[in-house]
Order: sequence, then structure tokens, then C-alpha cells
Amino acid sequence: MIPDHSTSISSRGYQRPRSWWLTQGSADLNKVSQAGKGELVFAGALFLVSLVVFWDTSGLVLPTNNTVISPRTFPYAVATLLMLASLGIAWEVFRGRAAIPEGAGADSTFQRADFKTMLIILIGIGLHTFLLERTGYIIAATISFWSVAYAFGAKRIVRVGLIAFVFSALVFFSFTNLLDIQLPEWFIERAISKVGS
Repeated sequence: MIPDHSTSISSRGYQRPRSWWLTQGSADLNKVSQAGKGELVFAGALFLVSLVVFWDTSGLVLPTNNTVISPRTFPYAVATLLMLASLGIAWEVFRGRAAIPEGAGADSTFQRADFKTMLIILIGIGLHTFLLERTGYIIAATISFWSVAYAFGAKRIVRVGLIAFVFSALVFFSFTNLLDIQLPEWFIERAISKVGS
């Protein structure tokens, strides 16, 4: 007789389907509140970030001179803390201890995430990353600052854009001329560098 692998024997002696574990896991996930599912997404993203930090740190080129502390020590410590934090958040959510937003009570009505605001911010950050090496720091930073302000409800978009431009220029000047930290340049940055020199 060919054994039936679709069932397993429980601790009480009765048979249950092999898919019981998947069903039980799905049931546990269904018990998680909407807010808890959002926290699980955050925990998952945090866990992925920790893996990226681990992977990126493993590729660091170690200096030839003898150092007391390896340059990989601090990144590995940060990655470990991120991973532990993500696992801790997931554990608390599955135990039914989803965090309550500040100023809200346990019986407060759950408000869904504002995906429009999140999308605008993500687009701004994406443009910043894409334009940074192409148009220099000031234009890229101006767009990202402006998009964040617009996403959070700024009305005077022209004024906000000017403030973002001035702030980005001040940041660039401070880093390059005062701290001697070079940022990506284009014609605006070159003009500011000439003024500073």
C-alpha cells in the first residue's frame, strides 16, 4: 500500500491534512488587524533593508593597514539591530499587540494609509535618485523637498519651490565649501563653487 502523505498524525492521535499548517498560518494572518498588517509590511521592509546592509557590508574592501576595529563592524551591528527590530515587530503583531498611534485610543477607528501622499513622496525620492548625477545636487534636492511639501498639503507651490531651491543651495555650499564634502555638480553648483572660492 502506498502511504498517504496528504495527512499527518496530530498529538491527539487523529489525522489532519498536510495543508493544516498553511491553513493555520492563513487563519493567524486573518486574525491580524488592518493596522497590524500595515506593521507587518513595515517589518518586512525593515528586514529586507537589514539583508541589503548585510550583503553590501560583506563586499566592503578592507584596508591593508592594521586597524583595531574593522570598517565592517558598525554596518554589521546596524544590520543586526534592524533585523532584530523587524522580527520583534512581527512577533508583537502576531501576539495581537499592534501599536496604537500617538494620540489615539485603543477603540479609535482605523484610518487607512494615504497612498496618494505616499506615492507623491516616492516619486520625489525616485526623481532625486535619478537626477542626482545628471542635473547636480541642487535641482535633485529641490524637487525632492518640493514634492514632500506638496504631498503634505503645501498650497503655495511656487513659494515652496523657491524655499526648497535656496535651502538646497545652502546645503550644497555648506557641504562643499565649509565641510569639504563633494556633492554632484552641474552648472548651478559650479557657479556657487566659484563664488565660494
